[in-house]
Amino acid sequence: MKRTEHVPIHPPETPSVSELPIITRLFITALLSILILFVGVAAAEGGAATGAVGTDERGVAGPGSGVDATVTRDGGTVRYELAFSPGSDLDNVWVVVSGASIVESEGFERVGTGGRTQLRWTGNERARLVLAVRAPREGAADGPASGRESVATEAWTFASVPFVEVQRVSDGEIERSWPLTERGGALADADGVFGDRYALVGSADVVSRSVAGQRVDVVVPAGPSPREDPAAVADALVEAAWRLDVGARDGAVLAYAAPGVRRGGESVPARDEFWVRADSRLDDPENVWLHEYVHTRQSFRLATEMRWFREASAEYYAARLSYAGGYVDRAAFREHLAGGPSRATLTDPDTWADRPVPHDKGGRVLAVLDAKIRTETDGHRSLQDVFRRLNRHDGAVTYADFVRAVNGVAGTPMDAWLDRHVDGTDPVADRYPDGQTPGRNFGGVTEPSPARTFLLVSAGLSFVAAAPLYRHLRRRERRPGNESSNRAPRAG
Repeated sequence: MKRTEHVPIHPPETPSVSELPIITRLFITALLSILILFVGVAAAEGGAATGAVGTDERGVAGPGSGVDATVTRDGGTVRYELAFSPGSDLDNVWVVVSGASIVESEGFERVGTGGRTQLRWTGNERARLVLAVRAPREGAADGPASGRESVATEAWTFASVPFVEVQRVSDGEIERSWPLTERGGALADADGVFGDRYALVGSADVVSRSVAGQRVDVVVPAGPSPREDPAAVADALVEAAWRLDVGARDGAVLAYAAPGVRRGGESVPARDEFWVRADSRLDDPENVWLHEYVHTRQSFRLATEMRWFREASAEYYAARLSYAGGYVDRAAFREHLAGGPSRATLTDPDTWADRPVPHDKGGRVLAVLDAKIRTETDGHRSLQDVFRRLNRHDGAVTYADFVRAVNGVAGTPMDAWLDRHVDGTDPVADRYPDGQTPGRNFGGVTEPSPARTFLLVSAGLSFVAAAPLYRHLRRRERRPGNESSNRAPRAG
């Protein structure tokens, strides 16, 4: 496996200014103050940043003590062999398996099937299981790409990691462990990249970035290059991590570029993993890379009436982050959020005539709501503050919880508007509330930049502050004995 590292570039040393003329030093002082302010504001605004790249190998020792796991690949089939060491102090061992076929079993008997297979230890000193996960070959007729979520080539196989839970019973106490999770668990030395939910077994490259306390790994299988440069994808993801200030930013995100699978992608928010079809573009307001990344930042649980928010927030922020990162222009951003009036009720899934209702109407509702919050708070707050409150909510988020969060962030009641457009049938026609032309604040993408405004103000203040500093320095120059003084000697 090849790992690509981003090496920070260090700027050359700057010359000392201690011997420069005083006017030059004054100018440099003012200029540096402006630059310092600019850097601080840019960081606060969430400007693009690429951090140092971590070099540690992915995969750590999993919690499945007493279980040794090895993995092999035979064509499109991935085999996981689990060797158990139950020990004499255990009353029993149970194993629950799903997402794989059990092709060999020793020391276990099946006691239940269905969605998950249950096995019970028979007491043998030697106990082992062999699981198999099969992926269709790329281009094969036995699995249309339109519905595929796994694929295999001569060099690699991409598929889901089986779910395996081990339950050890001793003196009535049950100890649970999951030997194939925790970023590959005991598979750290296997050939490939293993996450908690997905695995690419075989030859692969990994491009890594880190920013704001979060590491992003983009996994690319060997073979033809994906549509987008993996380094550019990694940069886009860490920029999104920087800009999206909604909490729930875990230490690591694992992203796979998967060729030959169905269109779009899939994410596991609880595991901070996702895959995207390798030909997906960054210069698209429907940016699937960013859409799936936003899902990894959703730590909330949603009640039925709030199911729409998961896809709506990912759709809106994928477009917004694409615009903020310069991947699409303002016209493309606004056009993506356009659409005909929908009278579906977001809080009632039974009214969704088709699947895209949360994406379409939900995305438009959030764009307008974001603009309304920004307007009510003079740009100090936004929908991100609502998003953050939902992530911190204890328990399933209900519609009433959502309304309280919006009202608390906006500082003014918005119940009536939300009841009409979210809990009611009123459409958000062509992106705009009540069919009216939006203000310059729509979606937060056309309002004057607070950073630029602050920069201009701070520049003016810097030059104003420079005047008394200049006078002070001139007075010091005129003091007797100051060799740097250029004052003419008084006639004697």
